[in-house]
Amino acid sequence: MKTDFESLIQKAHKAKTETNYWNQITPLRQFVNEEMISRCFQLIDSDDLKFKQIGIDVLCQLGRNRKIFIKKLFEKLFYIFETPIDENLICTSLFAIGHNNEYLKTKHIRTLKKFQNSKSKDIRYSLTFCLMGIKNEIAVKMLIKLAQDKSPKVRDWATFGLGSQMKTDNDEIRNILYKNSFSKDNQTRQEAIKGLANRKDERVKDIILKELNSQNFSSLIFDTLMNLENGDFFLPQLENIYNSCRGKEDISEDWLEDLKNCIEVLKTN
Repeated sequence: MKTDFESLIQKAHKAKTETNYWNQITPLRQFVNEEMISRCFQLIDSDDLKFKQIGIDVLCQLGRNRKIFIKKLFEKLFYIFETPIDENLICTSLFAIGHNNEYLKTKHIRTLKKFQNSKSKDIRYSLTFCLMGIKNEIAVKMLIKLAQDKSPKVRDWATFGLGSQMKTDNDEIRNILYKNSFSKDNQTRQEAIKGLANRKDERVKDIILKELNSQNFSSLIFDTLMNLENGDFFLPQLENIYNSCRGKEDISEDWLEDLKNCIEVLKTN
């Protein structure tokens, strides 16, 4: 068994593409035993950046019961943050924490604050993933800041985190969701609308009407409507859109099917 996972480690180290790299990492995570845990920490302690990354990527999702080694892993990751030597390694470490953020303590979250102003949009994006679903007040404030980021990718992900990945509800969260519900970026806008709908914000009805009238929306809006109290109010608009889009070659069949399903669900509610 040792030979098996050592071979995969070497293949991951030599991988030239992300696809090939992850094709080795995924099976490595199946070796859930003390030997693999020990080997991963050896890799993390290596001077070789690629080996460090492999150790982190495997260990952060190794088995379901990571409590036995998570404290030591966090110590290694937060040491990396104290001595930033490589942007990619910082991103890898932030994603690793994101997969285990239920173990974060306030002292950890305070340390993460320095990354919210990073010049690297990749680091800010990784930080956003890292903070998903955390109820801590400091983490929520960071997500609010990231939901106003200049990078559309960061802004969208943070809006998703605030809108759908937590139940925390206050004026500050609602205000940024309301602001982003008018974003020029479709995904950010519809994530914000979903977040307002989840909180039963009274302004969401007019926002959804405007969105439907624009006819520039993805299937995400259908999920919002199907989970919205009195979502059947929007049936006339949805049926008009469906009838006007049927048979058009430039309309996605999957999107049209999602719209049809939304109409059927709302009719049965």
